[in-house]
Amino acid sequence: MAAASPAPRWLLPFATAAVLAGAALRLAWPQDMEWKGDEQAMYALASDLAHGGPLPWVGLGSGVGTRNPGMSVWVFGALHRLFHVRTPVDLGRAVMVLDAAALVGLLAFALTRRREEQEGWAWAATLGALNPGAVLLQRKIWAQSVLPLPTLAFLAAFAWRRTLAGAFLWGLLGACLGQIHMSGFFFAGGIALWTALLDRGRRAEEKRPVRWGAWLAGSVLGALPLVPWARAALLAPGGAPARQLANAQELGFWRDWLLDLGGLQLRYTLRGDYLRFLAGPRLLGWPTYGAAAAQAALLTVAVAALLLGARGLLRGASLRGRLLSASTSSLAQNGAFVVMGLAITLAGIKFRPHYLLVAFPLTYLWFARLALWHALGRRLLVATCALYLALSGAFLFYVHTHGGAPGGEYGRSWSAQQR
Repeated sequence: MAAASPAPRWLLPFATAAVLAGAALRLAWPQDMEWKGDEQAMYALASDLAHGGPLPWVGLGSGVGTRNPGMSVWVFGALHRLFHVRTPVDLGRAVMVLDAAALVGLLAFALTRRREEQEGWAWAATLGALNPGAVLLQRKIWAQSVLPLPTLAFLAAFAWRRTLAGAFLWGLLGACLGQIHMSGFFFAGGIALWTALLDRGRRAEEKRPVRWGAWLAGSVLGALPLVPWARAALLAPGGAPARQLANAQELGFWRDWLLDLGGLQLRYTLRGDYLRFLAGPRLLGWPTYGAAAAQAALLTVAVAALLLGARGLLRGASLRGRLLSASTSSLAQNGAFVVMGLAITLAGIKFRPHYLLVAFPLTYLWFARLALWHALGRRLLVATCALYLALSGAFLFYVHTHGGAPGGEYGRSWSAQQR
């Protein structure tokens, strides 16, 4: 079975090249970043904080109606000072550097995992580095855009949940993720609940229990800034999140989880410019439809990887043991996919694709580990990476040559607005 075979020797050099390419994609043409109301407001708040302004307990408004906790601003204030920011582009570049560092850290984390888990994490780093939706979202002055590195730290602490320090940091960082962006509450809570249900220390080398007391202590400490936030935002008149049954019926969490794997995050942000993007790149003034071909090929490959991987998983023995595994990889990805997804859906919150960024790179870990249950899995994953790279490059070239995406949610880029 492909999932049980050792990782090929070429995977580490391939993953390293992909991570370097992903870092370059994030850092390319920083002046072409999005520059709309949210980005402008966050830059203003971060500048005020970095220049001695009062520490805010409440941040910008969210898509569900409740204003985000103040930590979403504190992070940008810290970046403003750390990177000696002078212009919005400097702050945008700081976010890009932070997310490029997260990719390098993710690959290093993959090498620390048990042998049977290393390949899945290496593919997660590779796919996450090149995915066009990840590239798009990790180039913004936006609370969600700074999440990959804190999420990686959370996952590293979670991997050491049987030690006092690891469990304490797991709880502390989980509380902080939710204060950078509220999707983090669902993410951290989902993984904690799934772990409580399934992690029984069934492996001989894992007989030590999870240190839940340390986790609780870290969670309580990390949650202290939520008290003034709750008073000022959550419990204020009109501060409760907007909820509708129709939102739950959309199954938006799982819909966007799968669409992101197919590279369709770009459709959400380009909107009116999407067909124009698919017609490119232009050659001698004529559309080549290369992006459309890459998108069609990506959808074909991704669907094949999902279906073949699912078939390989279902046909194997001990299906229940695989689905309910207590490994770090399984607990993390299923805690996000199952419990986080259920919680957001049942809450009736309108789900938006960028809420998945808190789970980076678990979307790609889930995809890779499923694909690897089939003998063709690695070939399909390589093809997926190549198509991700093509679409990411085409997207950056499009916004560079068109001054953003004026007909889409992206809007006119910073550089276009300065002309």
